Amino acid sequence: CDAPAGMPDLLGGWQAPETPELTEAAKTALEKALKDTEGTAVRPMLLLATQLVSGTNYCILCQAQVVVPNAVPYYALVYVYADLQGEAQILSIVNLDLGDIAETGQIKAAENPPQELFGGWMVDRESSVELDGALLHLASQVVKGVNHCVLCEGGRLVFVYENLKGETQVTSEVALDPGALIG
Repeated sequence: CDAPAGMPDLLGGWQAPETPELTEAAKTALEKALKDTEGTAVRPMLLLATQLVSGTNYCILCQAQVVVPNAVPYYALVYVYADLQGEAQILSIVNLDLGDIAETGQIKAAENPPQELFGGWMVDRESSVELDGALLHLASQVVKGVNHCVLCEGGRLVFVYENLKGETQVTSEVALDPGALIG
């Protein structure tokens, strides 16, 4: 899960930040953009990319959950525009189904917040597997062993199988390019 030398340019003039920690500007923009949003709890996790326009666009990885009984947590890329006067608005929300991504090897937006994640995957930030460049353990799937999904430096989702002896093997990697997903 080693990051490539230097951060590559992303599609559409998006730039990966030097570090994925949320900046105060990104947090403030997200809070302002979400202030009138109801029905979904959103917790920002990492800043994936920015785009300089007449203001700044942000792509923020968030953990989200519809506020109803037994709702399943999921991940979404929340795109926010902050203008030069300090106002902010949501540009787009791309709901991610990590189970579908693991199955197909392709990242596409889920049409709606998922009712359940494909293939029995579940949001799981408590587990961990040792990977160089790992930023955040996102999800797991119990099989004969455990499959893990880890977000790594360079914007890659890395899928790892851990057998019952605790031995791990990378099974696939999928590039997460925020510029390609905004649509």
